[in-house]
Amino acid sequence: MNPHEITRYPITIDGDTTRIGTAHELAIALDVLQGQHDRAVLEQLRAHLAEIVNTPHGFARVLTALAPDDQIFLNDAIGARLAATLQDARHLRDIFAAMSVIAVEQKLLDTLGTNGLRALIHTAEELAEILEWLYGECDRQAIELIGIAHLKQVIRHASDLCLVLHALDANGKRDLIERIGWANVVHLVRDGIDLAHLARTISSELTARLIAEFTREQMLALIGNARDWQYLWARLEGAERLMIATKLGAHYAA
Repeated sequence: MNPHEITRYPITIDGDTTRIGTAHELAIALDVLQGQHDRAVLEQLRAHLAEIVNTPHGFARVLTALAPDDQIFLNDAIGARLAATLQDARHLRDIFAAMSVIAVEQKLLDTLGTNGLRALIHTAEELAEILEWLYGECDRQAIELIGIAHLKQVIRHASDLCLVLHALDANGKRDLIERIGWANVVHLVRDGIDLAHLARTISSELTARLIAEFTREQMLALIGNARDWQYLWARLEGAERLMIATKLGAHYAA
């Protein structure tokens, strides 16, 4: 048998039989049936769906042809092979961008699981782009599944943290920082510019907490030159300036 030969599997609808071997063929069949027999088609092909729908573009094409309940069925059928099907984070991002049903997003995340998400997401930019398209509590679900160890591998600098935080709402920002740990956030901040960017990414309340986490010596080490100090000072709110001036000493106030 030719290893490149496509194996096609029969489906029968209303007495008519056809054979399906690729995601393109499956999508065409679903379009022709106009949603009337989608579940019947999927059920007949269930054992072979992971073989038929085996590329990111094929998965996206078939997924968008289905109603939400059938999208969930497709995810279940592909199962543990979903991460290999999607191949990389940008394809997962594009899938989420095309979705609008929280239950389907939840199923995608559940199907990928911890191992699948870690296999796809390698940078803070990839994580941020995916989180940006998640609705409801799905961003929290994704972060929980990825886990603290992998988050710390992905978020290596304050700029990485800012990227990810920008994709989250206020509660999500707080949750992520608490998961990473305030001490680790302090460690990510290397200079006054980092602190300024982070302060303007989170709420005033969280900024106040962050400033409080620094010792005087750590804060002095951050602001090693006039340029950093001026950059930071210009971007702080009044209460934040007061906190830093109090920590460092009044003569540091600009």
